[in-house]
Amino acid sequence: MARYDDVHKEASRQEILDRAAERLRRDGIAAVGLRGLMADAGLTHGAFYAHFDSKADLVTEAVDHAVGQTFAYFEHELAEVPQDRKMDRLVEIYLHPRHREEMSIGCVASALAPEIARGDKALRQRFSDRNANFLGLIADCLPAGGTAAQRADRATTVFAAMLGTLQLARAEADQARAEALLKAGLAAALLIARQPF
Repeated sequence: MARYDDVHKEASRQEILDRAAERLRRDGIAAVGLRGLMADAGLTHGAFYAHFDSKADLVTEAVDHAVGQTFAYFEHELAEVPQDRKMDRLVEIYLHPRHREEMSIGCVASALAPEIARGDKALRQRFSDRNANFLGLIADCLPAGGTAAQRADRATTVFAAMLGTLQLARAEADQARAEALLKAGLAAALLIARQPF
């Protein structure tokens, strides 16, 4: 019976994290209430404290979970892409109109960076640590050359270009202008990525 209880508790925790990762990206940290979130997960509000100490604890875990989902998605999408096309494909996926339209399934940084920046140190540290994996993936997609430090700096710059583009495109009310921003940002990110070391 104890084994079933452990498995059930872990399954419930994963369901909460899945729903929280989606809702936080879609609605923002401040807008997500525990009662509604637990109802989304098919659990009572009282069951929350069997899994997390506080909303802050949940947010930290959910952000970690969401960044992991994003990394796994990109890793999977790039697995069969030839090395000389990986950067193009990564930027195309990141700056795709679907990513602009569906915040709930996309990159945590693009949806929550300002709120994470205002969060406590534990949240910021967990995000930074986890996001380092995605930056490493970008660095691995860069053309050959450069030192490890140069590649890390370039990956960060490419990510910043993609991130800023996506946030501006999401804020743009005019659909045509938003699509133009995505195209311009794609070209700019690839230009940065392809610069000689």
